[in-house]
Amino acid sequence: MGRPSAGILFGFLVAVLLAQSALLFGKGVLLIDQHEGDALHVIQIALRMGAGQWPHLDFTTPIGVLAFAPISWLLSMGVGIGHAIMGGMVLVALVMLPAIWWVAYSRLQGVTAYLFGASLIVMTTALVYGGAVQASSISMYYNRWAWAVAFLVVALVMLPSKKPVEVVDGVIIGLGLGFLLLSKITFFVAFFPGILLALLLRRSWTALAVAFVSGLIVVGVMTLVGGVDFWVAYLGDLRLVAGSGIRPQPSEPLIALLIGPTFLAANLSLLAGIILLRQGGRSIEGMLLLIFAPAFIYVTYQNWGNDPKWLLLLVFILFSLRPDRHITNGFGWDVGRSMGVVGLVALALILPSVVNIAFADLRHVRMSQDGFFQVLPGRVNSDLAMKTDRMYAPEERSAFELSDPKIAKLVAKAVPQEPDKLFGQPLKSCRLQMGLVGVLHQMARDLENIPGTRGKTVFTADTFSNLWLFGSTEPLLGGAPWYYGGDAGMSKADFILVPLCPVTPRARTLVLQEISDQKDLKLEEVMRNDLFVLLRRLPD
Repeated sequence: MGRPSAGILFGFLVAVLLAQSALLFGKGVLLIDQHEGDALHVIQIALRMGAGQWPHLDFTTPIGVLAFAPISWLLSMGVGIGHAIMGGMVLVALVMLPAIWWVAYSRLQGVTAYLFGASLIVMTTALVYGGAVQASSISMYYNRWAWAVAFLVVALVMLPSKKPVEVVDGVIIGLGLGFLLLSKITFFVAFFPGILLALLLRRSWTALAVAFVSGLIVVGVMTLVGGVDFWVAYLGDLRLVAGSGIRPQPSEPLIALLIGPTFLAANLSLLAGIILLRQGGRSIEGMLLLIFAPAFIYVTYQNWGNDPKWLLLLVFILFSLRPDRHITNGFGWDVGRSMGVVGLVALALILPSVVNIAFADLRHVRMSQDGFFQVLPGRVNSDLAMKTDRMYAPEERSAFELSDPKIAKLVAKAVPQEPDKLFGQPLKSCRLQMGLVGVLHQMARDLENIPGTRGKTVFTADTFSNLWLFGSTEPLLGGAPWYYGGDAGMSKADFILVPLCPVTPRARTLVLQEISDQKDLKLEEVMRNDLFVLLRRLPD
């Protein structure tokens, strides 16, 4: 296979992006029927940024500013929230398009170059995080953006170029790492050492220097715009989340990603790829793949769902680095064919996720709007809808009551945690499983009927503090769109709302503990109903 035509490849990538854009915007509305809580998390951050607030400085989040900047910019232009989210995906793909074209053109050959480029565009613009569940979701879209950027920079340093242009390579690497730093920093932490070592091993001094300058420009511009305090606040948010007791890991524990049955075949494929690269005369590439292996696993561990998207990158690496001549290893196997086999195994393992992502936008445009409702008030926000039977049919999971004293005693020993208490009185032990938006709407309506709440700030003792999206309260300065622990603006809130059935019971427990620890925080109960207890903060 030879190098693809530059013009035809670029035209193909433009066509793929246009097709994805047509699928996204052709619906006229964004329909979400999975991970609705994640969507509300993104929406309130984007709206706050659109109103001029800054992540880390004005509210707490471990996700970087560039993960929301494209969406918030479109919101500031008057675009509806649904189109702003979809448009943000298209904008990121459009900005990445030249880099995708360059990496595909300079590093890959034949049909592989076209598949590589198309996969990154689709990954950036898909309405599903991955996995195998066929549902429309914007959850963790910034992880897909980060994976796409990681694919680019890893491919640049892993795959040799016949005619390298190190200045271009350096710009892409520097800007790519800058994006990871300011969007999902776990990707930056994981991949930066391998990228640096790869440039040193290949003696790509020009690319290294240009990458350093490009990255420094990103940091400099960010410092000029946000100030030094931005970086201090960013590090503070990261430290808070790292020490949070709410989500010690998003999904499976790390040991499961190393030797668990779900991931064992993937890891063996990675190990086989490393060995075969070295047997095929690609010692540097084999060493680099070994160095990147912990990064692949760590990032997968840090992302909810543990979708090992790096398997797709492994496929492109193995097919691109197969030796041109016949080489046999100690077992008498043809190394080139063996690399092809391992590549096909890796493709088979990631195929459910790839297919799900590839067809997500097509499924979305074919979805019926029947059974969906407008989430946010206002005509401009009529382009965002969620499924009624999921979001307006509350479903709770309560702690069971046991009539047999012997069994109850055994359960008490197995689960020794006491129920949450407010002012010494135990609260209901349950978890809201479904119907989140309906409950939030009702809470907001209840607050409307309480004198003195209009235009005030409300801290919710749960994962989300987003009641201002649905009523006349205001966003809490210093608050956390997704609560990870600590004060998170609670001591400055006018009211604290304690849900009787939270989405995350552990979050409510931590908030109540924080209230108990803050001796100077004086509260009085305003009212309670079957959904929440409302507390007013008294003046010092």
